[in-house]
Amino acid sequence: MIEREGSGGVDGRDSRRERRVRVDLPASVGGRAPREARVVDASLVGCLLRCEADLDTGVVVDLMLELPDGPVRTKARVAQSSLDGQSMPGPARYLTGFEFLGLAAADEPRLRSFLESESRRRTGEG
Repeated sequence: MIEREGSGGVDGRDSRRERRVRVDLPASVGGRAPREARVVDASLVGCLLRCEADLDTGVVVDLMLELPDGPVRTKARVAQSSLDGQSMPGPARYLTGFEFLGLAAADEPRLRSFLESESRRRTGEG
């Protein structure tokens, strides 16, 4: 089970202390003209994406994560964005941290299950 290391947010969660799990998932950022991205790590309250867009802190965007059992769509706020120092030659890539602003009731258990499964897989427990 994924455990929180602390609490303190409005909903009882401290997004900086929610356990993050390393993943590699396709994602898209934006509305009418979505930009492709990759999820680098995720938790129940947010994620870190690698993408070509340099987004301003505080901007709210439509975010779609492609879980193996289907997409999760949510609004998300940019917490931080910085140039990815490990990106390959070519277009600049950015690492952007997002805070989820509200997962659909059906999506939270799906995301939780996926993260627990990935965590077990990566630590060799499952």
